[in-house]
Amino acid sequence: MAALKSGLGIQAVLTALVALLLLAAPGLPSPPLYVSLAGFAMAGILLASNTLSAYLKIFVSVYGIGYLLLALAKTLATLGALPAMVAALLPPDFAATGAVVFAAIVLAISYWKPIRDITLIADPYFASHDTPSREIGMFRRFGRTEGQIGRNLVALSIFVNFADVAITLGFNFYYRDMYNSLQALDAQAFWNQVVWTFIPLAVLNVAIGMFDLYVDSGLQLRWRTWLTHSLYERWLGDGTHYRIPFTDEHADNPDQRIQSDVNAFIAQTTTLSTRLLSQAAQLVSFIVILWTLSRDFVLPFTDTVIPGFLVWLVIAYAVVGTWLTHIIGKPLIGLDYRQEQVEADFRFALARNRIYSEQIALLRGERAEASRLTTLFHAIVDNYVGIIFRRIKLIAFTFSYRQASTIFPLIIAAPSFFAKKITLGALQQTSNAFSNVQGSLNFFINSYTILAAYKANTIRLGSFKRAMTKAEALAGAGYGLAQGNDTTGSVTARGLTLALPDGREIVRAEELTLPKGAATLLTGPSGSGKSTLFRAIAGIWPFGKGRVDVPAGQSALVLPQRPYIPLGSLRGAVAYPNTVDRFSDEEIRDALRAAQLPQFADRLDEVDTWDRRLSGGEQQRLALARAILAKPDWLFLDEATAALDEETEAGIYRMLRESLPGTTIVSIGHRSTLNRHHDQRVEMKPAEGGRFEPRLSAMPAPAE
Repeated sequence: MAALKSGLGIQAVLTALVALLLLAAPGLPSPPLYVSLAGFAMAGILLASNTLSAYLKIFVSVYGIGYLLLALAKTLATLGALPAMVAALLPPDFAATGAVVFAAIVLAISYWKPIRDITLIADPYFASHDTPSREIGMFRRFGRTEGQIGRNLVALSIFVNFADVAITLGFNFYYRDMYNSLQALDAQAFWNQVVWTFIPLAVLNVAIGMFDLYVDSGLQLRWRTWLTHSLYERWLGDGTHYRIPFTDEHADNPDQRIQSDVNAFIAQTTTLSTRLLSQAAQLVSFIVILWTLSRDFVLPFTDTVIPGFLVWLVIAYAVVGTWLTHIIGKPLIGLDYRQEQVEADFRFALARNRIYSEQIALLRGERAEASRLTTLFHAIVDNYVGIIFRRIKLIAFTFSYRQASTIFPLIIAAPSFFAKKITLGALQQTSNAFSNVQGSLNFFINSYTILAAYKANTIRLGSFKRAMTKAEALAGAGYGLAQGNDTTGSVTARGLTLALPDGREIVRAEELTLPKGAATLLTGPSGSGKSTLFRAIAGIWPFGKGRVDVPAGQSALVLPQRPYIPLGSLRGAVAYPNTVDRFSDEEIRDALRAAQLPQFADRLDEVDTWDRRLSGGEQQRLALARAILAKPDWLFLDEATAALDEETEAGIYRMLRESLPGTTIVSIGHRSTLNRHHDQRVEMKPAEGGRFEPRLSAMPAPAE
């Protein structure tokens, strides 16, 4: 019952009613019986497609509408209700049945794993209920939601492609009649064909080509915008980007996957899916024509009659060509996937050289970096050489195959023409129909390189989405490490064990309390898990068990030893992670002065690579200016003043106490001078099994 109430269910009922009307209408001319019976099959396919992928549902629905339009149009033409010029442009009766065949094909391939992999990436856009994107004006009012706009654009693109197939059929019959008029030396028939058939078809062909480009470009742009936003928001959400390296899913270079692979996937999906179905429509249409032309085909130089010989011949020709193409081109899939990977690795290495240029220069590491880049680039060259030779083999075969296909049908049909069994127009129509059928069947051959790259892109995006899902699962459950906000004052940990990604335990704390209002210093040897403990308190470390509770409704800010400085203006760098409109200019200037950076107070709108322009100590003080602006309830400093001299560090801690009286400070540090700026000390002590345990230690007496 639910299926009948859905959009496809209503369409199925309507299709069945139309088929019944065509079948049972007494005394009225109607299309052939098979057209009416196909309507009942279409209704069944529509009902069976109710649980289909959101993307594939569009195709099945369009085919259902296509069947209705074609069946009703042919009926109106039979009744004389359409102008003769319009009726002449309608496709043959079997086109309505072809729509049913295509819908059945879509339903069948929906169970194929490669198709499911594609729809898992495509479906979220077409099923989304987001408001239409304001970034793009094209087709913005083509639906109430972004998903509806996408569905409508795909449907429109399919209709445009089918209109193009109908025009191709019209040209096929035009060339037959035009060549027959030339053979008969009938000038009037020739000019009638040019004026009343060729010119309308040519005008429609140009207009449809232009409109198809506009629709396709609009769909790709809107889809890419939505999918790009969706992926990077999910990637950056809730620390997923941080946890992905801890999963077992291969998801290197997420920047490339979000920028390059998304763009390629969308372009290839829209192009291949609509083009493939257009080729399928053309295949069915011209096979019928070819069968009609060779229904009683006599094998050349014999008296043997083989019904539909040209159909069987072109199918065998294409099947052999497709099989050989697959054998020759199959290695391209792995080579294309590898090429994407090595290109991304090389680009990432170049970016790191730019980011760490000062460190490289100080260490005189240019030769080592050049050597590493040479190794990475050689991997690109070696793999691409493999692609070149594989493509040469593939092109050598496909070009030879294509050249042979132009003369092949003429050789087969020429004896009948010379024997005056067929006209020049029929010979031309046979050659044209054979070429169209062979071209449709050769879709796989001609698109093998594209399909190989498409599969590589689908694999990369699929693995990226799986990696994000696994990273999100780590955040939700981890290894039994739970985060909560059950406390109203202190930060507490109970039964806490923290581990490394390989499972080795490094921190054990049965009971740990960081009291509100008391500055705590966390000390211990390097590698004892101090920073890992901070990450667990911040809620981003997934490996461990036990429970960490933070005060409900209170804010926290963690400042690492090396702060992140975003690209853009100094204003944006200081305000981060808040937006620049959150604070006034005077608030930002006051924060910079408090952090002992008065020289930058009047450079807020200056755009620079601040992570390279500022020294290590200046970067740490800029991060402390963020804390002054944010005024968190809890401030965790992970060696956040290690680049400062002791005098400056002491001034910073005094300033924090004065500027943030309601903030509880928890610091990680190694300097003994930090003791006087804190109220208590927690020391990471060695425990059994190579673990460290945080224990409250007495604060050393201040040096005299």
